[in-house]
Amino acid sequence: MARINLKKFIAEHYKGGVTARDVIREAVTNSIQAGARTISVDLWFERQSGLFGDEERTVLDRITICDDGEGFTQDNLNYFDEICTGHKDDIGGKGVGRLAFLKYASRVEIRSQLSAQLVEFRYTPDFKPDDVKRTTSSGSQKTTITLTDLREKINTQVAKLVNSMCDDLRLLLFLKKQAGQIIAIKFTHNSKQPFTEDFIFSGEHIEALKTRTFEVSGEIFDCYLFREDAPRKGIIAMLCADELCVEEYQISKRFDICRYLISITSNYLNRSSNIERQKLEIPKADADTDLVSPISREKLMPRIHEECLAMINETAEGDIDAFKLGNIDKLRKYYPFITIESLHGDAAMLDADEIVKTYRAQQARREDQIVEAIEEGRKVDFDDISHLASDDLARFIIHRALLIDSLAKMPRESAEDVLHNAILRKRSDGDDIRENNVWLVDDKFLSYSSIYSDETLVRIVREVGAETESKQQRKPDVAAFFSKDNEGRPNKLVIVEFKKPGADIFENNKALLQCRLYAAELVDRIKTLREVFAFSVVEIDDEFYKDMKRTGFKDVFSLSERVVYDDFAIGASDDIPLHLYVMPASALITDAKARNRVFEEVLRFNMAHNRH
Repeated sequence: MARINLKKFIAEHYKGGVTARDVIREAVTNSIQAGARTISVDLWFERQSGLFGDEERTVLDRITICDDGEGFTQDNLNYFDEICTGHKDDIGGKGVGRLAFLKYASRVEIRSQLSAQLVEFRYTPDFKPDDVKRTTSSGSQKTTITLTDLREKINTQVAKLVNSMCDDLRLLLFLKKQAGQIIAIKFTHNSKQPFTEDFIFSGEHIEALKTRTFEVSGEIFDCYLFREDAPRKGIIAMLCADELCVEEYQISKRFDICRYLISITSNYLNRSSNIERQKLEIPKADADTDLVSPISREKLMPRIHEECLAMINETAEGDIDAFKLGNIDKLRKYYPFITIESLHGDAAMLDADEIVKTYRAQQARREDQIVEAIEEGRKVDFDDISHLASDDLARFIIHRALLIDSLAKMPRESAEDVLHNAILRKRSDGDDIRENNVWLVDDKFLSYSSIYSDETLVRIVREVGAETESKQQRKPDVAAFFSKDNEGRPNKLVIVEFKKPGADIFENNKALLQCRLYAAELVDRIKTLREVFAFSVVEIDDEFYKDMKRTGFKDVFSLSERVVYDDFAIGASDDIPLHLYVMPASALITDAKARNRVFEEVLRFNMAHNRH
């Protein structure tokens, strides 16, 4: 028999890499095809030192799959030594799946107890049937595959992995149940993660609420509707090849009544799957189709979307319609600048980021059309330009709201880094105005169209930062923004400094002093500066608050926590005003949200007025 360079074949064949999900799915599928009814998957984790030996983390170290199938008989061993075998063609076997083991692990050991013989061998790229050790032994049928020396040492999320495996295998277990074969898969692990240590996924409890068939360009597609109770949520179409999920098509993440999964099978999907069943190779657009692949994603996915929602609506007695109506009301409240009708009836099922993304694409097309018309000398309606500008302003207000909401959810210990990156990304030179969210501090800074993009200012800021670090043994954690006078010279400065949570009164006072000294250094070096606004973002406990009040700080109105303010004079002649505000991160975010809400209410009013 002709030999094959298996190492080269694997390296070139599995170009996209192999995951734990891939190898477990392959092993479990083989077990099912071998007639197994009881399968176990054990995930063994070990503690491992960090890169520099100063930390430890828990990583997946070993995977063991056991089953009670027919095991490694002589015929099965012969097939195991052959690549692209054809003995499983009638059940969708590709004959290469076991190669995933070699791609994922450096050591693969197999032990198979037959009725009268124990078969043991190590599977390698150089495996030959002669390597198999056979021992006379009787016992219950049991085959074990153990994968160790995994090529990736990662802290695998057990819940995510097991749930994904259940989604992948749900249809197969259901169809086996329909054929009279009840299969149970038991997952165990020692990761100490918040997921049950023994989880059983059994075909006995899998029920399809509804089945449906539809046709596209002569190809038949079969749909099976499954339901999982809350708190699981969403609607997902599982595109299957040979009864195994290969691709997930997210119809809705927002749907929160329960979770619906629709497994879809078709000979077309079987043919479209790549040989290792990691992706579906379906043409993107109709123009890309051919005789081999006559159906494009452009045609297929909207039809799948339509059929899935119809199945759910028929089964759940109007759940989808009720959910859509509720979401339409939410969209009109939170996205008033979007014309719901322009999203072709799908708006209620889209997630927030998809809604904005879809609308952006529409706006970009409109803008391109107007620009092309102007360039070609065609008449352009000035109302169209005006509407485009007002839509952009509306989008800006909504995007501000999304940014504020995301900041409001951040962990307390992450406040410094997250806020700093939101206002101006660390290590950014500020050239891109889109990186500037200094409006989070105060809306009067919306007009700051330059940060320190001028080369001279960059040099000065860096020099002052280095000198301050040298003097105070601490590098200033600030973002500096400039506005310019009529002659293009910087005349106003804004400083935002962050202090990590947990500092005592001495550290906090030191932060205020550092902020003033840093501002004074910049004022002395940049002679055209005439005013400085400084914001120190720091936690304010009772002791620190009382101390600031005793030293002249005054209360500033805030919707939530304490915010205090004081004026100082800095510069060589003490003639430059410094307005210093001190506030916790939560107050900065809450106040920004309140200011933005004013814009949102005006926007909603205008949109409602226009609709009437």
